[in-house]
Amino acid sequence: MAAQLALNNLNSPSRARSQKEEMLAGRYYFPFDKELVLERERCNGACWRFNSSTNPNNGVSPEERARQFRDILQPREPGRDSAISPTGNSPITPTGKVGENVVVEAPFNCDYGYNITIGQDVAIGKNCTILDTCEVKIGDRCNIGPNVNIYTASLPIDPKRRLGSRGPSLGQKITISDDCWIGGGVTILPGRTIGKGSTVGAGSIVTTDVPPYTVACGNPARVMRGISGS
Repeated sequence: MAAQLALNNLNSPSRARSQKEEMLAGRYYFPFDKELVLERERCNGACWRFNSSTNPNNGVSPEERARQFRDILQPREPGRDSAISPTGNSPITPTGKVGENVVVEAPFNCDYGYNITIGQDVAIGKNCTILDTCEVKIGDRCNIGPNVNIYTASLPIDPKRRLGSRGPSLGQKITISDDCWIGGGVTILPGRTIGKGSTVGAGSIVTTDVPPYTVACGNPARVMRGISGS
C-alpha cells in the first residue's frame, strides 16, 4: 500500500508555485503577475472606500468606518469586488488582523492589506503608506505619526536584474513591537524590527534594527540614547 502511494506521488505532476506564493514566502516574485495586480486593485478599492467614508459630509458612522477598515485587512472574498475576478492561482490567502480601540486617520494606503497585523490601542496618523509584500506587524499601544512609510518590498541591486516592469521584487517582514512611537515622516525599510518601547524621531530613515527602549533619529537612523526606567 505504501509503495503504491509513493508511486502515485511520483507520477503526480507537482503544481508550480504561483507568484503570490513566492511573494509570501519571501522569495523573488514578479509583482505585475495577473493575480497580484488583481489583488492590489481590490485593496485599492477597499482603501478608497475607507478614505472616502471619513468625509464628514458623507454621514458614515464610526462603526461603519471601522468595518470598512477591517475590509482592507480582511478581504471577505479576494477578487469578488466589481469587475475583478479571482484567478484561482493560489489556494491560500492570509488574513490580516486589527485589534480593539484602533484609530486610523485617512488617507491610509497599502498594497494587499492581508499581510498587516495591528494590535490593541494603536493610533495611526494621516497618510500612512504600507507596502505589505510581506508581513507587517504593529504591536499593542503603538503611535504611528502622519506620513509614515513602511516598505517591505525591495528590488535587486544589480541593474541588469531589475528590468523595470518585467523585473522581480523581494519582500522582507517588518515588525514594530509593543509601545513604540514612530514619528511623523519616518520611513522603515524592508526587514527591520523596531524594539519594544522605542521611539523613532520624525523624518528618520530606518535602515537597521532599533533596539528595545531606545530613541533613534536621523538618516540613517542611529540610536541616540536609551529610555530610562524601562
